[in-house]
Amino acid sequence: MTALAAQSATDAYRLTESLQEPFRSESVLRPAPDEVEFEELLLQKLGPRGWGRLHHFRQYYSPAWGTGAEKPLSPRAVGAFRLFLQNVQFPHGRLPSIFLTDKGGLELCWEDVNSKSVQVEFTSNGIEFYREATDQEGFTDFDEIPMLVQTLNGA
Repeated sequence: MTALAAQSATDAYRLTESLQEPFRSESVLRPAPDEVEFEELLLQKLGPRGWGRLHHFRQYYSPAWGTGAEKPLSPRAVGAFRLFLQNVQFPHGRLPSIFLTDKGGLELCWEDVNSKSVQVEFTSNGIEFYREATDQEGFTDFDEIPMLVQTLNGA
């Protein structure tokens, strides 16, 4: 590396006085009391990629996303999704994929131990599911999440 290249490399990381400003503590956003636990649950169940996708959906998709006809992420869908994650166990080594639906819901997809597809969609008014191994599909209310988890157990 030449002396000029070495100097340029170190200058690239030097913060000039004109860019420095004092720290303002009021600019620090505090998470909701249970948000840290939710973040940990997401990382545990979905891995870093799934955590990042949900974070992206929650932070950057407004009512005008896509063609403009799509709905923003439903808080009720997120609440049901969270309760589902707290109760479900995915097969070892099979991290689910997460998607934002155009109806403002979340869809979770994974493969069971026999590489058969399992899909669960959390909407603003309930949960739709499909399990390829048994060709079972249906719709359930939010208060039936424990029963849904039992239905999908081993999936």
